[in-house]
Amino acid sequence: MNRYYIYLVLLNMLVNVIIFVPKILIQYRYEGAVMGVLIAIPIGVALNYLYSKAINKFPEQGLPEILAHSKHRWLKMLHFGSSQLIWFSAGLITLVGFIDILARFVNPEMPKLVFLVIYLAALFLIIQFPTERVMYFLEIVLFLNTPLIGFIIFKAFTNEYLIWDSILEVSTYIFVKPSLKSIAAATYCFAGYANLIIFNRVIKGKLKIWNFIAIFILGTFNLFTTFFIPIGFHGSDGAQEYLYPWISTADSLRMVYSPIERVIFLFLMFYMSISLMSVAVHWHVAYELIKGSFRGKISKKKNWMILSSFTCCSFIAVIYFNTVLLTKITVYWMIFRLGIEMIVVAIFFIWARRRTA
Repeated sequence: MNRYYIYLVLLNMLVNVIIFVPKILIQYRYEGAVMGVLIAIPIGVALNYLYSKAINKFPEQGLPEILAHSKHRWLKMLHFGSSQLIWFSAGLITLVGFIDILARFVNPEMPKLVFLVIYLAALFLIIQFPTERVMYFLEIVLFLNTPLIGFIIFKAFTNEYLIWDSILEVSTYIFVKPSLKSIAAATYCFAGYANLIIFNRVIKGKLKIWNFIAIFILGTFNLFTTFFIPIGFHGSDGAQEYLYPWISTADSLRMVYSPIERVIFLFLMFYMSISLMSVAVHWHVAYELIKGSFRGKISKKKNWMILSSFTCCSFIAVIYFNTVLLTKITVYWMIFRLGIEMIVVAIFFIWARRRTA
């Protein structure tokens, strides 16, 4: 089993627990979200399988290396440009969302722009590292945080205040026709595989079937945990009232004999590094794709222009996007992403088979 591949998908699953996916799924809990989750699982695993198998035909190469000798330069630039925009926006959505969480739950008196400056300083340091070193950072963060997050989830499942009747009530809507919004939100939990567009550089050997079985198990558990645990704590109607259902759920947990009794503080502390690495991975991919658009090594001037554009977009988003607006934009962004993702995976899979035939 290739642990680097698992890391990329697991990171995307973990970060989506806290920000937008649970809110969207809970919003459509009576309107087909349960069926949407069930449909999203095979779609997510299939996209993982097709894309991973295709890009594995180009061992230890990212997209810039794969398309380096392409004769269709306009097609190459179109692919690079659209990919850069998608990956940058994915990181930006996570960044703006988590800064809003920090401003609400950690220090409401500190301006959001101060949080943004701190995050950007760390992000710009990480995204300029070689891809292998970024993966090492990700491995350390997951190694330190995943067991503790797993323990919090265990505490949630075994809590005496978890109302299983509310979970069963929502489960009875399993045969309601799902909305595209719930399917798009649920499939996003599996979308970490797309980072192979650059991180294939550090993948050694072929991906075995066990990798995809692991993704199926982790994804199924992640989606049902993300969706049902807040409903179990706050009720089938009450869960809808929270902007961030999982943070409110964490605040409902207590560890009586722990030095820190309120789980919400531990939960947010763990997710600070998880969200940082999620944005760093997305922006590293965008940064490498932008570098791949130029011939040869980019100059310091161009590098500063790239980082400056990242900074300007981040400041504009934090200033003008409130929580409600960001959620609405994210819903439609996820639908757009799912459509583009399915088209790109299908085309790349066919192209890779012909290229290596």
